[in-house]
Amino acid sequence: MEVERVRTFVRGLDERLEGGIPKKSVVLICGTAGTMKSSLAYSVLYNNAVYSDTQGLYVTLEQDPESLLTQMHRLGMEDRAVDVVSFDEIRERVKKYRGENWIKKISGFLSEVKEERNYELLVIDSLNAMYTLTALQQVRAEIYFFFRALRELGFTAFLISEMPPGGGRYGEHGVEEFLSDGIVHLLFQRRGGILTSLERYIGVVKMRSTCHDTHYFPLLYQEGRFTIYSKEDLEL
Repeated sequence: MEVERVRTFVRGLDERLEGGIPKKSVVLICGTAGTMKSSLAYSVLYNNAVYSDTQGLYVTLEQDPESLLTQMHRLGMEDRAVDVVSFDEIRERVKKYRGENWIKKISGFLSEVKEERNYELLVIDSLNAMYTLTALQQVRAEIYFFFRALRELGFTAFLISEMPPGGGRYGEHGVEEFLSDGIVHLLFQRRGGILTSLERYIGVVKMRSTCHDTHYFPLLYQEGRFTIYSKEDLEL
């Protein structure tokens, strides 16, 4: 069966993903601080809105929306093609869900906005911030049902997962990588001798229903788009 896909609009990546991310997947975007996780996730929503007329919602649980949009504007994503909602806005809307933990409150909020605007794409920035809002009693079960709810609502969801320096698990609880449909890993590598520089790389660790390349590729942001480079590109 042909799989419907959502393009990442990262130059060089979609053709290595059989055209993009399978629709209604839950995908982790993982990395340490500074690897441009938020920028990559936002760019997927932005480019799909601009070039595919596909609506996306960006949920920021820590960063102020204006700060986020200013950052994206500096990267060349100038018009407000993506709806951004903050934790404060969510908190006002979910007061009626008394007695529920924050995972269920956020699920309820997403169900409402899905009905109102029929968003197809979703970013949650970040999973780690969501976990700080609530104490998980049955970790694997609660995360499983949250991921399942995102799929049932019809979202193609990109969940930002902050990794500690030195890497380690892709998710804070060590179960997210098994429960998710895909893992996109961003990382730094040191290059050079005395004057060391940090270069960003991207690798698709996992993507269900997809025959994908497992190499890590240099990742650059230029001319308003993310671009990956293969060994052949670098040799040229």
